[in-house]
Amino acid sequence: MRRIYLLISLLCLCAMSTMAVGVKHGSAKTLVDSCGFFPQMTPDGQWLLYSPTEGTSLQLKNLYTGQVTTVASKGYPGFDAILSDDGKVYYVTQQARKRNLLYREGHCYDPSTGRDRVVLKAQRGRVQPLHSTGGGVVINGERQRYLSNKQAGAYCYTSGDALYVVDEAGNSRTLRPVKDSNGYLWASLSPDGKRVLFEAAGRGLYVCSLDGQILADLGQFLMPCWYNNYYIIAMSNAGNTRTNGSRIWLLSVDGEVCKPISPQGERAVQPCVAGNKVVYTLLYSGEVRQLELDAPAAEGRKVLPIDGKTEKVKREGGKWDVPRVFINPGHGGHDSDDRHVPTWVIGEQDTLHYYESNSNLTKGLALVEILGNKGYETAISRTTNFTEDDLDLFEIVSLAANSGADIFFSIHSNATGIDKRINFPLGLFRGWDGKPAVEGSLKLSDLVMKYAVKNALTVWTHPERSRGDWSFYDWGYKVGLGVLRFNKLPGFLSEGSFHDYLPERERLLNDSYCWLEAWNQSLGIDEYFGLHKAHKQGVIAGTVRWSNETRADEDRRLFGEDELQPVNGAMLRLYNDRGALCRIYTLDNRDNGVFVFTDLPAEKYRLELYYDDQLVEKVKVKVKKNQVTYRNFKM
Repeated sequence: MRRIYLLISLLCLCAMSTMAVGVKHGSAKTLVDSCGFFPQMTPDGQWLLYSPTEGTSLQLKNLYTGQVTTVASKGYPGFDAILSDDGKVYYVTQQARKRNLLYREGHCYDPSTGRDRVVLKAQRGRVQPLHSTGGGVVINGERQRYLSNKQAGAYCYTSGDALYVVDEAGNSRTLRPVKDSNGYLWASLSPDGKRVLFEAAGRGLYVCSLDGQILADLGQFLMPCWYNNYYIIAMSNAGNTRTNGSRIWLLSVDGEVCKPISPQGERAVQPCVAGNKVVYTLLYSGEVRQLELDAPAAEGRKVLPIDGKTEKVKREGGKWDVPRVFINPGHGGHDSDDRHVPTWVIGEQDTLHYYESNSNLTKGLALVEILGNKGYETAISRTTNFTEDDLDLFEIVSLAANSGADIFFSIHSNATGIDKRINFPLGLFRGWDGKPAVEGSLKLSDLVMKYAVKNALTVWTHPERSRGDWSFYDWGYKVGLGVLRFNKLPGFLSEGSFHDYLPERERLLNDSYCWLEAWNQSLGIDEYFGLHKAHKQGVIAGTVRWSNETRADEDRRLFGEDELQPVNGAMLRLYNDRGALCRIYTLDNRDNGVFVFTDLPAEKYRLELYYDDQLVEKVKVKVKKNQVTYRNFKM
């Protein structure tokens, strides 16, 4: 019977999608001239909700009178908000408290009275407003949730590697319908409450049944919303071969209809449905546009009287006062935006293919391990390196928001793109130099860069620095880095070093060196959260170079100790203070001479260097808690 029901449902969808659907002639209009991001409109066309570029405020416009009211201007309210059908605004604010941990609370603003009230007290983790089938709004937190009325109906939401469907009785079902997804986003129930629409990051847009069976695979689209039970509105994903540029699309559930409805060249993003109207914004100007479709819209949700209540939510495991870090290893999949550099390695007598995505992922996975051992909670945008992992930048930002993280950390390496070779750590945050768009971003960048530049295995040509991306790039006014745009978390992008400096590239081919960069990054994160004295283990790291053999670099674009040829294949043995052998590390043959001993108890050690089974040198070293002890050798 279940199969018959699904077959009948799909046949109905096919019949509906054969109807010609288009934009009503003359329906296009501009609702806001600029800075109107994440727009939402009530079905009656009276109220329009939107946010300026950086989400620092939330504004409500009465489209009948033209009056604009600032709903909220503190706590970055513009990123998570819902405009209910009766014009009430439900939104979330965040505030850093002790040790820079973020707390988020839910609010309700009523334009008829001008009253703004807190309906969900501040709590740690993810807090998100959601529409429900009963015409209400649920502000869903990990510890408590607020229901705008006692009969809110069913709803669904995403968190990490799962999506959750909550029925009218409050019973939750966990679904993982897409294998190997990087995470789930933008889940919503169909107007009839029988199907779930969602995006699996990097995999595409899907519709599934309430028990997780895939009913439709609609391709690479983002930020979807139901138009009615048969049609969906979504925005283009740059990875979609069927689309060209950023546009708004009309899709049918059976996949038969897939066509753009916004004009070509507009760079249209962030669509939302209001009755038979679609509102969206233009990516850079923030101009809000409206289209009207000639297909029947979903029936309006019945708005019930407000008699809201707060409920406790069970959260499995974890501690509430543990810092959360969202990690984004940049690029992915060896695609065209990855920076491939073939490198001739003398030690291996072969060309090794350096991809930035490889070293970024190695650092990211190492940081997950390191922070986990230190007691943090982490989430990461990818754990593999395939084309599907090269996520749209808006997907990455949305995954970070869904994680309930306290900070956002994007991992990259840099390149000059010219013949001049330099090497230094650079942190790029959203905003102008010295003036971050999100509070805490500059402080976080400065701390991580402070520890990054202490790496004594490399040669730095310049001091570390932190820059605002609006100042650093000349791409246009407040354009900056896409992965930081629309991001409300304190965070930055780390250009840990320059991979087009040959000795640095050869070091980045060494996984231990990438691990060491992640360790130094963790020290800056520790200090940001006031935990830099909490971890009890340390690290020994160093390099081995020939004292009388210089590198064969024709261009002589080398600095300091990097003029000396690294040693390949040497062995280091580490003994504790009682003479017991603890570890052995053999240098690789990739011309970097790097060795790293991790997770060492804080005590005294003896380090011995061997080459061709002959003892070359032995030294005493002392490991301190949560620190790196450096020891470089020359042979």
